[in-house]
Amino acid sequence: MKSLLEQVREIDTLGRAWRVICENGRSSHSIDTKREIEEFAQSAERRLTKIQRQLNRGAFRFRPAIGVAVPKKGKSSIRPLVIAPIESRIVQRAIHDVLLNVPAIRRYAENPYSFGGVRKRDRTVASVKAAIQAVLEAIRGGATYAIRSDISAFFTKIPKSTVTSIVSSATNEPEFVELFSQAITVELENLASLRERAADFPIHEIGVAQGNSLSPLLGNLLLYDFDQKMNADSCRCIRYVDDFIVLAPSRRVAREQFSYGLKLLSQHGLEVSSDREKSFRGDTAQGFGFLGIELHNGAIRPNKESRKRVLDRISAVIEDGIQAHRKSGKIDRRCSLIRILYEVSGIVAGWGHHYSFCNEKHIFYQLDCEVDQLLRRYLGSYADARQQSDSRSRRRLLGVPLLEELISHPSVWVNSKSEMSAKIASPSVAVAMQPQGAALTE
Repeated sequence: MKSLLEQVREIDTLGRAWRVICENGRSSHSIDTKREIEEFAQSAERRLTKIQRQLNRGAFRFRPAIGVAVPKKGKSSIRPLVIAPIESRIVQRAIHDVLLNVPAIRRYAENPYSFGGVRKRDRTVASVKAAIQAVLEAIRGGATYAIRSDISAFFTKIPKSTVTSIVSSATNEPEFVELFSQAITVELENLASLRERAADFPIHEIGVAQGNSLSPLLGNLLLYDFDQKMNADSCRCIRYVDDFIVLAPSRRVAREQFSYGLKLLSQHGLEVSSDREKSFRGDTAQGFGFLGIELHNGAIRPNKESRKRVLDRISAVIEDGIQAHRKSGKIDRRCSLIRILYEVSGIVAGWGHHYSFCNEKHIFYQLDCEVDQLLRRYLGSYADARQQSDSRSRRRLLGVPLLEELISHPSVWVNSKSEMSAKIASPSVAVAMQPQGAALTE
């Protein structure tokens, strides 16, 4: 049987990891990430083979990543996102996939009380839908009181040594564990430019990178005992990465269980957020929210913030298109009619799929009406720009390329024997016409 390290090095494993990274990257909001994915895709086979050769020689290195301080809405704090080079992301994902085939590790992923970020045998089991379904089952089972909270700065507080010890015990392969340790080490190439925010990034012994494929699994390794103990009695504690909700048959039991959970988290140096927007305490019959979902009196619907975000995203894409149409000169194809409609279609389809389990259809109808208004505004701008443009500009606005503007390499037509003789007499042409490996003779 192949070792775990040998499995990581297999081209099939790397190929599967690349496909996941590719899919995630193409749905990213970052233009730079999308561009990097497209560049890698143009020579993916060659570059994957290069990664494999480096791994086989023990020469692969996780190059420094870029730290991005993402501001949290309405707060002075940030979300420290770490964007590693694409080769590093592929190997990290390959390690993740191989680890999930280890029985001693798989049980952490198959945890029935933890959702989000970690692949399970049934993909839907890890989704928001599955987490909400678990919440509804707890309510049907008699839970009348809920306490919702989230773990503050979760990923930046996961001890690398603790999760590495768990992986080491489960695998018993020192070389693999060494590669794993390198994969979760964070080195930033822009550390100096982050200035006072540098301390928020997990560059030391404590903390793992938010953006690393392995991080959600490491969270499951660390909090497995928490999940089991919090679900041992009449309570249910449903966790989605760093968000969790305690559901109990009474207010008293819920509060006792929540206090117990705080003690369990403190053993790992973790604490819950003080943000009121992240917390809730009350009767389940009064209605409450969890993971962007409102649950009230039989209704399951996306909350107001989720609905606003999707409209804001669509509006931003459309506004880019409108502004592009108002500018003079050549239109950027990224803002053409075809591209704008493609982007909007992807946003709508992705959002709709994510919330497909919600049962208040009139919410979707209302959103469709608002999307229609945004599209009408864009199409009106497009029509105005088209009316004021010549035929070439109209094609650019539409997004269909002009054949005459495509890069071409026309062949040379030789019209006569005399012209052919003249060309052959030219030294450069004579060399070009020689069979490969042949030499000109004097």
